[in-house]
Amino acid sequence: MAVVAGFVTRDVPISILYGLFVGTVFFALRELRRVISQFSGEVAEMEDKALNLPVTLSKLEDANPYMKQLAHSVKDEAIRFAKGAIDGEILIKPRHLVQVSIELTKQAQPGDKVFATNYWAGYYHPLTDIWRQTCFDAAAKGVDFTRVFIEGMTFTPEEKKRQREEMDRQKDRLSVRLVKESLLPPEARRNFLVIFDKIVGYASLARLGSVSKGMSFDDIRLYTRREELDKAKELAENLIKLSEEYK
Repeated sequence: MAVVAGFVTRDVPISILYGLFVGTVFFALRELRRVISQFSGEVAEMEDKALNLPVTLSKLEDANPYMKQLAHSVKDEAIRFAKGAIDGEILIKPRHLVQVSIELTKQAQPGDKVFATNYWAGYYHPLTDIWRQTCFDAAAKGVDFTRVFIEGMTFTPEEKKRQREEMDRQKDRLSVRLVKESLLPPEARRNFLVIFDKIVGYASLARLGSVSKGMSFDDIRLYTRREELDKAKELAENLIKLSEEYK
């Protein structure tokens, strides 16, 4: 009931929904080891429940398109898990932070304002080039795009160098700013992206380490509620004041 209510009110993080379905599948796998004769029936029951999700999802017609898309993808993943469990194999594809940022940015329309922070120095991931080009494409079609790069207190000279190289790639196409982590309040020391008045996404760190090797994220939370959008706008405005334009 709580999950259904969360779908309707858009309060349930997608990561929680994935966890629920993965937990269900692991339960089914334990049953497979114990009673093989009952496994197919249990999997069929899981699949039936997943197929019933459209009844709930139909209530999301007025929701943000991206939130609706993600909710539908949970249903598709649940069915895939169930079918894979029958064959004794499940492939879990975690959503990379950059991929979520790419998909969010694609939701921006001409005239929208987009604000994103960059709280790492790892630009080696294959998705980075796609993410950068997605930002450029958004700006080219009339999106007001600002990126604030956060220089971490533990950055090595090499990491600082690479961060500035990345800013050099973007400064002629986007509004690029730089701020030192030590100047930021705790709530600003994370990656987040907001399309003003539409949707905001926050990434929570699971662990700290060498930022040049990337960061491990515990979860990604997306909101369309007015109070969360107002908080994101205030946070973005504070970051603009604390940061400096990078030229």
